Amino acid sequence: MSRTVWGDIFDSGELANTSMFCTVTPDSSLSNESFILRAIRTWVVVYNDPTFTNLTAKLYNNDENASTDSPGSLIASSTTVLTKSQIHTLDNAYKSLYFEFDDITLVGNSKYHIVLNGDGYVPSSSSYLAWMKAWPKPVYDYSQTYEKLLVSPYQIVLFGAEL
Repeated sequence: MSRTVWGDIFDSGELANTSMFCTVTPDSSLSNESFILRAIRTWVVVYNDPTFTNLTAKLYNNDENASTDSPGSLIASSTTVLTKSQIHTLDNAYKSLYFEFDDITLVGNSKYHIVLNGDGYVPSSSSYLAWMKAWPKPVYDYSQTYEKLLVSPYQIVLFGAEL
């Protein structure tokens, strides 16, 4: 599948593992060096009418034993589970998704990874989901007050508060 201008296509099996992720690090300059994650907003591109059942967001810590940043242990799954009909009802869509979490405390200067997961996903060359890229750069061209994105291959916004 070659259409990767606006998003990275989820290939077969990628919505069931952690191979596509977005790394976030709460800013260590926070007064208490912690951040409460309450929700994330991200965007997907739906090409034609791919087969899938639902989508969730998951939060992982950083795998300290890996040679590069990558998801380690699962910390939490979003309390929001979006069904296919909540994401799109017509072929071809660009959709903003909002996933809530039970308040999760993130420690400043620690790396975390956001992963999109789904069930029953069957892509084809003419029908698939893609995670919207932060192209040519993240939406915000500055370090945000509550977090900074060290690696932002995908459009993503964190919602939360200082602890």
